[in-house]
Amino acid sequence: MKKLFLFAFTLMMSLSATRTFAQAEGSATLNITLSDVMSIMVTQPPSLDVNFDSEAKYTNGIKVNADDHIAVVSSGAYTVKAVAGDITGPSNLSAESVKLTTSIGGTNAGNTNDIDYVTDLPLPAKGSTALPVITAKSGSWSGTNASNKFKVMYNIGADAKYAGKATGVNTIPVIYTVTQP
Repeated sequence: MKKLFLFAFTLMMSLSATRTFAQAEGSATLNITLSDVMSIMVTQPPSLDVNFDSEAKYTNGIKVNADDHIAVVSSGAYTVKAVAGDITGPSNLSAESVKLTTSIGGTNAGNTNDIDYVTDLPLPAKGSTALPVITAKSGSWSGTNASNKFKVMYNIGADAKYAGKATGVNTIPVIYTVTQP
């Protein structure tokens, strides 16, 4: 009986030692589409109220700084353009009486490489071609933050543009758009 057990044990060891395992391989294909991402938001504040209530303001105009006024998210190069909307009010104000100056916003954490800004650009009238106010040669992502924030300084009614106009509330909407080249 001992011999039979020893023989069976030896045979099992011999079979176990020569046993091989098969290996198989498979693959998966990942089709990844990267699409353009682009958005614009006007914030901080979306509405600006100014009051021409002194001779100095009528003579020199009013400069209003809106820090972090425009936020842009773009996966590639982009251009922000501006044009006036429908102007309302009793004074028959012109869009060109508002000049725009742009720069990087105070809390921006997005990509700041290769961005061009404008200085004292007269706002184009409704129906005119919107003009570039910010041109970025690359996307807004900085690696950790997806959004660029921009300051807009509005120079309103400089050079006595509003002197002699009818008093009352007037509205000049500024319409911003973002496009990719």
